[in-house]
Amino acid sequence: MPGKTRSPVLHLVVCGTGPAAELAPFITACQDLCWQVHVITTPEAAGREDHARLADLTHHPVRPDERAEALHPLPPADAFAVAPASFDLVNRWAYGFNDSLALRLLNEATAVGLPVVAVPAPEPALARHPAFAESLERLRHWGVTVTAPAVGHPGPWEAAARVVSTWTRFARVPAQPSPERARDAEDLATQPG
Repeated sequence: MPGKTRSPVLHLVVCGTGPAAELAPFITACQDLCWQVHVITTPEAAGREDHARLADLTHHPVRPDERAEALHPLPPADAFAVAPASFDLVNRWAYGFNDSLALRLLNEATAVGLPVVAVPAPEPALARHPAFAESLERLRHWGVTVTAPAVGHPGPWEAAARVVSTWTRFARVPAQPSPERARDAEDLATQPG
């Protein structure tokens, strides 16, 4: 009998920028692909987002900081989405700052090579800043999928949902290995060389 599968887990990091109001269709698209979506907000978004609405939509509590994470531990992520990704978060992430739950999780995901998609949403005046462009390029170099900026149209959200859909077929993981697979793994682990 094969092991039971679980739905893949997507950690969604939300920054406090304008396009965050457009998250519902993106979350719903991910859920339609059978992903469990868990929202983590940056400190800037902690007071700006309607946490109750996001919690109702995802069926999971929103985690704004380390304290909330301790009360409601996150399940291990199969992938990450950063939507919308603010100017500040992109630059801090690209240079390894680790001073919030959101950045800590993104740095860990980047370090271990988990799939990550980012939808940049800087303030228009900052979108062309050289540091922002450099940071996006650095994230791409590390394997982060970066969509076109979210500027009042659904294109980047749809692109991010398409990226998540490509991960879907690879994200089903056995919740518990079957007895045969467990024996095979033990045999492999005990073989010399």
